[in-house]
Amino acid sequence: MSSTDPGTEAARDRIAEIVVTLRAFTRAIDAHTAVLLLDQGEAVPPLVVTCPFDGPVSLAEGEQLVQLEPERLAATPLPLPADIRALPPFDVDAVRAEITAPLGGIEHHARAVVALVEQFPGRSVLTVTFATTDEETPLHLAARRDDPVVLALGEETFEMAPGWPSA
Repeated sequence: MSSTDPGTEAARDRIAEIVVTLRAFTRAIDAHTAVLLLDQGEAVPPLVVTCPFDGPVSLAEGEQLVQLEPERLAATPLPLPADIRALPPFDVDAVRAEITAPLGGIEHHARAVVALVEQFPGRSVLTVTFATTDEETPLHLAARRDDPVVLALGEETFEMAPGWPSA
């Protein structure tokens, strides 16, 4: 007989599912990192799940930090957004805060980030970082259910129009 409380076991299973989902997503879309601020309700601080393309995933809740190896978890990832694919690094002009290629790439990645964050509860936020042709100027896309996507190129941040990108 297990001494583990069923609620604790369910929470562990859910965390494992989230970790393997973020790892599968970062690899499918060729992202440097995905960071999920998992909404756990008003009375509990968000769980911060930081998932790089490779290496351990970190979980932070308040002052507590734990690292997990996703490959060692016996969990099935949530369904990934349809039609996601890796793209070459984005061509950027950091001085002008412009992204010039690949055409439609930002929209593709934004749709995938929005679709994935929809699978997480409440006000969870997903931020995904992608490579650009300027190593000092990464591209970040952040999404939260029912809020506009936020795009950051290096230090410049842009809140996109509500409903962008279109389906």
